[in-house]
Amino acid sequence: MTEYFESLGPSELDLTGLDFRLKDKAFVHTTVEKRGSKVKIRIDSKFSLVLTCSRCLEEFEQSFNTVDEYYVKPGQEELEPEKYLSEEDIYSIFAPTQEVDTTPLVRDSIILSVPMKPLCREDCKGLCPVCGVNLNSTTCEHVGTIKEENEWQKKLKEIRKKLEKK
Repeated sequence: MTEYFESLGPSELDLTGLDFRLKDKAFVHTTVEKRGSKVKIRIDSKFSLVLTCSRCLEEFEQSFNTVDEYYVKPGQEELEPEKYLSEEDIYSIFAPTQEVDTTPLVRDSIILSVPMKPLCREDCKGLCPVCGVNLNSTTCEHVGTIKEENEWQKKLKEIRKKLEKK
């Protein structure tokens, strides 16, 4: 078993043009284990991202720890029309040489760690739909006067009540 430690910055990971940014460097611990003809790579990554809250649009920092495992197979990927995929097949990477660059794997892991709707905190109040003020830091005269339900939400509640009666 062989271990590697490295730290990768935003320029090395090519994270430009995305909806988030890497706060500092990503710390990566890679373990390479060979068993017979099979090679298994385990990548442990620790990093912090600066995200934008999907409710209040404020930036916030969130830390992540990821663990990914891959199986390295020599040569090129052979495409078959239909095949049952084992876990090893799903997490396999093909290497035409004896060297594997793990930087794209770390980049993918970082991108896949980002939540679809990042929240600065679970109880984020978001923005006032009328004046746009951040309701986490201040209140406005519109609080309490805004219709809480839209017409379609009322219709869905009516349908739910009818279904529950059956």
